[in-house]
Amino acid sequence: MAASNSRLDPVTFEVLNHRLLSITEEMGIQYMRCSGSNVLITGNDAATAIMQPDGALVSVGPYIVTQGNVLPLIVDSTMRLSGDVGIYDGDIFICNDPYLGAIHHPDFATVAPIYWKDELIGWIGASGHQLDTGGMDPGGFSIKAADVHQEGLRMPPVKLVDRGAMREDVLRWIQNQVRDPLVGLDVKGQVAALNTGRRRILELVESWGVETVKEVMKQSIDYARDKLKSRLRELPDGVWRDVQYIDHDGHDTQIYQIVCTMTKEGDALTFDFEGTSPNAKGLINSTYSGLQAAVLSAVYINLCWDIPWNRGVRDCLDLRTTAGTVNNCAYPAPCAMATISAVIVTIDVTWRCLSQMLMADDRYRQQAMAVWSGTSMAPIFAGISQHGFPFAATEMSHFGGGGGARTYDDGVDTAGIVFNTTPNMPNIEDQESEYPVLYLFRRHLRDSGGPGRFRGGRSAELAYTAHRSPDNRLEGLFAGTGAEMPNAIGVGGGMPGAAIRIARVLGTDIAERMSTGKPLPDRLDDIEGSLEILPPKHTRSAMELGDVWYHSWQAGGGYGDPLRRDPERVAMDVVREAVSPQAALEIYGVVMNEDGLYDPRATEARRSALRRERLQQSVVPSPGDAAVSFAGMGRRSVAETLVIDFDKDAVSCGECGHVHCRPQDNLLEHLREVNAPLNAAGPVRGEDYDRGRFRLRQLCCSACGGLVDVQVALEDAPRPYFRIDNWPAAAASK
Repeated sequence: MAASNSRLDPVTFEVLNHRLLSITEEMGIQYMRCSGSNVLITGNDAATAIMQPDGALVSVGPYIVTQGNVLPLIVDSTMRLSGDVGIYDGDIFICNDPYLGAIHHPDFATVAPIYWKDELIGWIGASGHQLDTGGMDPGGFSIKAADVHQEGLRMPPVKLVDRGAMREDVLRWIQNQVRDPLVGLDVKGQVAALNTGRRRILELVESWGVETVKEVMKQSIDYARDKLKSRLRELPDGVWRDVQYIDHDGHDTQIYQIVCTMTKEGDALTFDFEGTSPNAKGLINSTYSGLQAAVLSAVYINLCWDIPWNRGVRDCLDLRTTAGTVNNCAYPAPCAMATISAVIVTIDVTWRCLSQMLMADDRYRQQAMAVWSGTSMAPIFAGISQHGFPFAATEMSHFGGGGGARTYDDGVDTAGIVFNTTPNMPNIEDQESEYPVLYLFRRHLRDSGGPGRFRGGRSAELAYTAHRSPDNRLEGLFAGTGAEMPNAIGVGGGMPGAAIRIARVLGTDIAERMSTGKPLPDRLDDIEGSLEILPPKHTRSAMELGDVWYHSWQAGGGYGDPLRRDPERVAMDVVREAVSPQAALEIYGVVMNEDGLYDPRATEARRSALRRERLQQSVVPSPGDAAVSFAGMGRRSVAETLVIDFDKDAVSCGECGHVHCRPQDNLLEHLREVNAPLNAAGPVRGEDYDRGRFRLRQLCCSACGGLVDVQVALEDAPRPYFRIDNWPAAAASK
């Protein structure tokens, strides 16, 4: 047993730190096995955590990391607001108020103090997305809500379990507010998870001693802080700015921008969101809790693959934001859709800044990735099931988003949603057995992965119809972001992945086909009827017998110029139907013959012609306040696109060697810019929702036409840029 206040030996620390991690995982398993929620079972849409007595995060379960990141805020609100009712051994508090720590209403969070002989030694928490919150629309997403009070049940910290006894009055109150009775079972599942966590931690204390357990919690945070600071010191100092967008707020088609300026200096990172749009009228906003959760999630995944995800990481970050903005909204702004709008778009904008920084370092370049599936969505259908009970179900297939391309290989197809560290998506047969729906198809979406030297991971598409519903009808709505423009932006010259697309087909012959045994259509284009493209936030409407509802979701961004992709890989993608012959020719410049092979000579000529075409269409950029410049010593590189040689006082093209300018000059003034429609990156890039507001901004070498960066640009929005002020000496290229 370790002595009080002593540092643990490395072996003991590793054993006990991993034991804490395994406890958080076991809590999640307990929660999901007890809950009947389709959202949890098919999407792992939950979180668990262990915290210190002051709420500092120690370890988080391998589930939805954004939910895990806010559990310390729930503890803080509980300690501040529950003093009058007391906090005792065996208590459990429940809260889902976004202005008190939750991300959005559907995420019910429970937290419990852990006592050892009357001493508070820590907290544990569990959170999960609920099937319904009782707002204006089923499923927790009230599209037309104009303030937070219209979005359903909103609980401050309330004592759910009092010294080990369930408060049935509180549980009945919760169940009375929601449509789906499974919410009550889900809440009990969280209680079971916390009881398991409490038992396991007390067993650990009994085996190792309370001082040892407290010390491992402290040391885990210290270790994370020290290791991240050390890693940051190895990376270049500089400033990186990126801009991302949210389309439609549930009321109108206004575009909201999120601007992130990341400054890395020494062993600290600052994320400044000045320039972000004010609160939206509708449900797309997030509170500060969502902003913090988003930044932490991006930092964890990009910088902390071998570092504990806990308070030590947060200690290295400075977040600067103005209240009353779309990702730090002011009460009473609605925010039920925060997770799949302002939060995930904040992850995207932060992610790209981090990736650009990693691409400027030889040692860490392989860790850089393009943005994953840039948004999520919530297709919800509700009604009476074939089993006779009311339900509100979120279709969770969108959790199979495309992974961002890496600097050395393609992104993973349907890799998952980026903030879900144990990705999952529903089994079609399970869905059909539980709910009155029939799936016509679910397949990978061709051309969805962002084109590049390495392609972004593909997303998918699906269609379903009401089937065996007692009322012969259901009700449905969609809540999605990223239809008018993609959010999965590429890096290093890679192009963006697909945007979302939502549609329905009315007046079909599906019912007749089913009654007569005719084959059912397995592609959207083969469904007979009236096709209607729906807005990304579509209010609740009837799903009548025979109506078909369709949606596709975002894929991963690409890495590197598509004209540098191995033609054999393009040919294989065409054979696999991952890429269409048209995209192979027009985007990748690969000419296929009748045998399904590529023609080397014709491909080389085609690619040369496409580079010349870029230069012919290009203009001199107007950088505005954006500047790309470099300071340092030796010979450096950024991705494969730029070589910075301080000894020769030159910034050169990484592909052809052309000298652009001196390091201290503004590189943007020496590149060329090609502005094209978004679907120059492939189909389903917003063309169904095009209002002429967005363009694909391609920055290229003025000599060879090789792509340096590709951006999704909105007129009059700030321009992304970066400036590197210093490279650590050890990072110099050999």
